[in-house]
Amino acid sequence: MDVFVIIQARAGSTRLPEKVLLPILEKPVLKWVVDRMHLCSEVNHVMVATTDSSQDDSVEKLCGSINIPCFRGSENDVLDRYYQAACFFSAKNNDIIVRITGDCPFIDFAICDDVIKLLKTTGADYASNVSPPSFPDGLDCEAFSFQTLKKAWTQASKNFEREHVTQYIVKNPQLFTIANHTASEDNSEMRWTIDYPDDYRFLSAIAERLGCYDFTYVDVLNLLKNEPSFMDINKNYKRNIGLEISINNEITGEVS
Repeated sequence: MDVFVIIQARAGSTRLPEKVLLPILEKPVLKWVVDRMHLCSEVNHVMVATTDSSQDDSVEKLCGSINIPCFRGSENDVLDRYYQAACFFSAKNNDIIVRITGDCPFIDFAICDDVIKLLKTTGADYASNVSPPSFPDGLDCEAFSFQTLKKAWTQASKNFEREHVTQYIVKNPQLFTIANHTASEDNSEMRWTIDYPDDYRFLSAIAERLGCYDFTYVDVLNLLKNEPSFMDINKNYKRNIGLEISINNEITGEVS
């Protein structure tokens, strides 16, 4: 059983273009994610899945410069992109796929290890720390078997299920067994991801204050507890706004 981390990343974000290429402490956001996932003890392979759009040539170029495998696939059918990437990297039925997004430079390696271990020990089809969330937005980790991914890829038909890789799984608990890793205290209202310029300013300020690359979730949490004014920088944004828009578009029949 191998564990494949597939990081979805693209340069064409509408809210903050090229956000995964922005530097924090002189290192691109996407490289932060890659480097921190390499610190996971449970992980065998780390790769990036970007789109086949020309605007993501820059993502592929960055991957080449840091020697990280990169797969290019559908821009809008992200579920297909994940499945095809897993096939391209020779994942097998019992192998584990870990979904991470490229706009979360503070992703915590220890938390990801815990999610992967939870999947292994429970034998669940899907394990995460977001069903429901209790960690800050930006520490999201989802793990599932390749067999589960294939089942979702085969059966999911709604646009938001294809755009958001695991929605078919989490919306159908009668078809999949689901496990959740919960934090000791609920910090889900905190925002440590990048969607807007204020998010980038917040994460840059935290990284500069800590002055290193390998800090942990607890390090950031302690800083914010001691100096909560940092959180004022990006406090006005909702969690999972992209998913909310996609689901609303599905209901109204609009195209996202």
